[in-house]
Amino acid sequence: MLPPPGRPYRIGAGARSDDPATFSALSRFARGTMIDHIQVLLIPGPEASVNRQIAALEDACVPVMIHAPHHGQGVNPSDPEMTGRSGPAGRAWMDAAMAETFEAADRTAAPVIVLHPGAFRSGEKEAAEIRIADFLDDYRDKRLILENLPAVYDECSFLGTDAAELSRIGRGRIRGYCLDFAHLYCAAQTRNRSFYHELAAFGALSIRFCHLSNVRRGSGRDEHLALDHPAGGLDFAAVMAFLRRRPRIHTSLEYKENDPAVYRRQLAVFDALYWQHRSPEPENLPRYPRRCRRPLRMA
Repeated sequence: MLPPPGRPYRIGAGARSDDPATFSALSRFARGTMIDHIQVLLIPGPEASVNRQIAALEDACVPVMIHAPHHGQGVNPSDPEMTGRSGPAGRAWMDAAMAETFEAADRTAAPVIVLHPGAFRSGEKEAAEIRIADFLDDYRDKRLILENLPAVYDECSFLGTDAAELSRIGRGRIRGYCLDFAHLYCAAQTRNRSFYHELAAFGALSIRFCHLSNVRRGSGRDEHLALDHPAGGLDFAAVMAFLRRRPRIHTSLEYKENDPAVYRRQLAVFDALYWQHRSPEPENLPRYPRRCRRPLRMA
């Protein structure tokens, strides 16, 4: 699916699988060419209920990207016991949640399934990397892509916070990655690193999807702020330069408000920022060699 004439980027918005009202509104956006896809976060639950939700996604006949459940929904590959479910019960929950995720991707022809590496307990990072590797071995699927996470959130530490760590986790197990710009900014602030160097390092990875929201200037906490938030600190010149070099890669706007009106306004803000920052790339953004790859194409 190509973007409308004159729009050189591919943009989308998100909804939860258990929020039919927002999904329905975003479906109208997609049919009207306001957006190129809808990212759907799969919410696990009773089988009959989830089946109805997946059927609604399928019947809409719009381009969908699937986001797998994360630690907030009881799927935490790095440390399953942190979800409060341990042993056979925890494994059964995760198996069922991932089965629903793959079914949703199958029935909507989603080209990617975004996965969070997850959170881990203090002192257990090495064990967490082993667990996520085992998880990816158990759930091998060419559509799975790993998303980078903030370094910390609500006293939890997360795995997969920079390009090197994601590459090490995913090598030989997945075919691509999801770059969340706000998460990367948060991780850079927490670790006192340069956002520009961290962003440039992602140029060597196979980026198949992006997430975008804003974050408070100098903050390491991910809040999914509006792109034009007055306290926002994300460098959109660097972000737009990264996206311009990848015009086929879809970017999904992500906000905590399940309000189509918010997305409608933010789509206009994104468009203004994209055209505003068509100047040369920031001088302090280093360049790294990029690996050749095939572009993502919508089914």
